[in-house]
Amino acid sequence: MKLASRFFFLVTILFTINAEAKLLDKISAIVDDNVITFSQVTHIVKNVSIKRNVAPMIYDKTSFTNEEILQISINKYLVRAKLAEIGYTITDEQVEAQVKPNQDRLGVDRKQLTAFLKQQGTSFDEYFETLREAIEYSYFVNRVISPMISISEQDVKNSYYKSNTDSRVNFKYSLIDYAISKDVVKPSKGQLEEVVKQYRINGNLPEEYSTLTASNLDDITEEGITVELKNLLQKTDEGAMTSSILLNNHHHIFYLAKKDLVETEAFSSQKDKIRDQLFEKAVKNEIAVWFERERNKHYIKISL
Repeated sequence: MKLASRFFFLVTILFTINAEAKLLDKISAIVDDNVITFSQVTHIVKNVSIKRNVAPMIYDKTSFTNEEILQISINKYLVRAKLAEIGYTITDEQVEAQVKPNQDRLGVDRKQLTAFLKQQGTSFDEYFETLREAIEYSYFVNRVISPMISISEQDVKNSYYKSNTDSRVNFKYSLIDYAISKDVVKPSKGQLEEVVKQYRINGNLPEEYSTLTASNLDDITEEGITVELKNLLQKTDEGAMTSSILLNNHHHIFYLAKKDLVETEAFSSQKDKIRDQLFEKAVKNEIAVWFERERNKHYIKISL
């Protein structure tokens, strides 16, 4: 009887311990056949500094919430699946090839590195996997995202102008000038813009606008034009139309077929940096869109 009681007591203890372990390691998310546990998420939240040093492009803040880390963890599996789909798998040998240079840079051997990582609340295995994650992400950006992004010379010029208040900045334009005498029509606000917009689409004009003319004006510089027109053209992007302006008793709308910044030494010295900044911003935007779209292709169950 005593033996049976002890057995029952032992089973109860083991069941309780097992239940508590499951509670501590409850599933936070499932991505296809990959499981992300709550303890994994909270561990990263508490020890994110080492991951920031290894993979700053992924862990780009000093602190994260549980929800943010969970999303990063989900994204890791989406990236890994995409790389596998296009024939890329980051092997242990490739990761190891990155570990040795890092050790040399820090001036430590494997044993010293492992001891240092332990002091930081992590392990060599976790460091190794974070390095794998960083390499995968780099491949992902270079092979999947970057080919979808193009930064034109005009993008660089527009960005330079918008962030530069130097009055010496000048443009050269190729314009289509749509004009009609103020004695013929008195358009309400926005009316002429809509007429020209429709005319560019279908070639039709309302009868009262039948005398509207369209003239091509090439290589127009800002010398000799009015300040009002100069300001109007400068704030209008290439491929867009200006609002209506009254010049020489005619209502005018200008379509900017081409808008070139007349290069200065200041622009030339900054354009590579501007291009890099625009590319980095475009990459972040495209990655966000990609992850949102890719989630629909995978089984994802979240229960954080």
